Amino acid sequence: MLLIQDSRHMHKNNHISEAFIDVIYAYINAIEKLSKDQSRPLKGGLDMALRILTGSHVTFISKEILKRIQEQRLELNPFNLKWEQRHSMGQIIMNNRKQSYAIWEHTLPIREFRENLLLCVNKEEIIEQIKEYPGVAWISREENNKLNALGYQRKRPNGFLTCYQKAGITLLNENMYNSFSNY
Repeated sequence: MLLIQDSRHMHKNNHISEAFIDVIYAYINAIEKLSKDQSRPLKGGLDMALRILTGSHVTFISKEILKRIQEQRLELNPFNLKWEQRHSMGQIIMNNRKQSYAIWEHTLPIREFRENLLLCVNKEEIIEQIKEYPGVAWISREENNKLNALGYQRKRPNGFLTCYQKAGITLLNENMYNSFSNY
């Protein structure tokens, strides 16, 4: 069984990450050659590329998402859903607005992922950073609010598992989910 701390986003979609390596490498090389002000648009482009790279599936779901799926008797596998399908797990009313119950949450925020990649000195290190990316999680909107209240919107000091634990969020990887579900 794959342990939660050993789960990686690229385990499921290695072909996508391989296709993006040259794109990410090109962005990083171009950013390194420009001043901070000049590189800003390229950093935005790199962020978009990283969102596409990580947008194929989730690596984790929270126990609250599992509970929601079971209580609502939803016939879906959250590990097969993409961001665009976030409303599949229902909606809630917050601040007089309908919002999706589920949040597509980057366990390592995109900005932090980008900054880690920019520290790489060669293509091999970039490849390793991409392979080590933990992934995306479906969490509840309430859990997301807890992360944000603790100051974890843009940074995950001491790693995402520590931050999630401090916010009271328990994650499951796909193997763990399958032991609870028939899907």
